[in-house]
Amino acid sequence: MRPWLVLGALALMTLIYIMIPVGLAARGYFRRYKLVRCPVVGLGAGILVDRAGIAEASGCRSLRQISDCTFWPRRKNCAQRCRLSADEDIVDYRRSGA
Repeated sequence: MRPWLVLGALALMTLIYIMIPVGLAARGYFRRYKLVRCPVVGLGAGILVDRAGIAEASGCRSLRQISDCTFWPRRKNCAQRCRLSADEDIVDYRRSGA
């Protein structure tokens, strides 16, 4: 048997059966509406975090982007400082009608 062929097949099987399902599950877990305190308004806001997945799981808050907020469209051009909130301040939120 050719060892490089076996190693390549193992790498392909790892990608298909482990890495892709785990990545999709992490994306589904982190891409949910979250409830945070809006630093502009001072009230709780339901936000949908974009770019979720490995960056979100690793705690890279600077890569977070907000794709939806309960205060939009009125405050669409805010600085999005809520994305830098600590993980302890963010809770899951089920948006009504969504």
